[in-house]
Amino acid sequence: MGIGCGISRDGYLRLAIALFLLVLLPAKGRAEDLQVQELERKVRERDQVILELLERVEALERRVGVERGATGSAGAPAGGLEEASGVDAGSEPGTIVVSEGEAERALERSLTREGALLLPEGVLEIEPGFSYSRREDAAPSFVVSGGGTVAAQTERNIDSVTADLAMRLGLPWDSQVEIGVPYRWSEVESVTNTGFSPVDSASESGSALGDLRLGFAKTLLREGLHRPDLVGRVTWDTESGEKSDNGVALGGGFQELRGSLTAIKRQDPIAFIGGLSYQYTFEDEQVQPGAAFGANFGSFIALSPETSLRFLLSATYQDETELSGRRVDGSDRTIGAFLVGGSTLLAPGVLMNLSAGIGLTDDADDFSFSLSLPIRLDSPLF
Repeated sequence: MGIGCGISRDGYLRLAIALFLLVLLPAKGRAEDLQVQELERKVRERDQVILELLERVEALERRVGVERGATGSAGAPAGGLEEASGVDAGSEPGTIVVSEGEAERALERSLTREGALLLPEGVLEIEPGFSYSRREDAAPSFVVSGGGTVAAQTERNIDSVTADLAMRLGLPWDSQVEIGVPYRWSEVESVTNTGFSPVDSASESGSALGDLRLGFAKTLLREGLHRPDLVGRVTWDTESGEKSDNGVALGGGFQELRGSLTAIKRQDPIAFIGGLSYQYTFEDEQVQPGAAFGANFGSFIALSPETSLRFLLSATYQDETELSGRRVDGSDRTIGAFLVGGSTLLAPGVLMNLSAGIGLTDDADDFSFSLSLPIRLDSPLF
């Protein structure tokens, strides 16, 4: 008799079920492994999205000075979503806890002064300032000496001092109004030399109130991962100032309309800025200075919350001046300058700003220096 003769019908059924389970269980295990791998992949994708969102939140918090709570071992705030968003769980919705130290960072204050950032709504900033510039030019000339005409060189040295008072006020809808008025003093010294000996010299000085300027700025684009903040600005220089005094040109007395775009991209502790501008000067007494096209690029570096440095390269081309409708040949100018400066917080709300500039072209000032004290009021006006 065979082996199978001793197996009953129930035995065959149990054997078939056992074989079926042996085939089914490995397949089911493989399916569960695939499900686990898919879940792990989705968890990794979710974690990556959370990290990107946290990076965005931290970047925004650095910009507005939101105070973060203690963090856990995984890098997430121990207080949960409320602390991650900077919202006090015990306060009303929308309330943000702002650290005074972060809100007073010198980097943000410097960017606001430069026009790359705007003031919050209702915040007023007043900035008294002082600047000095020196420009030296030399041109060939002729003088009469000993009954004859000899070649000479005339040096023209211009020292200019400007005291300026500016005001900025944050408005609703990410906008800002700006007002400023300068007072200018200038001295022009002319020295004519033959060889190494001066044969003639003259000096004249003049001073007067400069043109009142009115400006309006608006944030056109908010910074994202791959796009910068973009600020548009329109400024009107009135003709309230004097063109000259005692025969010395002071640079005022013309109505000027200027438009500009300024972009800023943050990569803390560095902020890069760049801008383009166009200025049109209206004709006055048959004199119309040429239109001016400008560009600048630079970087701001935070050395600490209280101190920052900046480096700027600027260039402006001004078209030829028109006199009685005719262009004056050779009156166009190209002005290039390199500026380096620093800002530091002296007291709550008070920033000291220092900068020095070196002219890169013949039409630019050889050297310039400026000092200003932007003062921000403690509480918003509205």
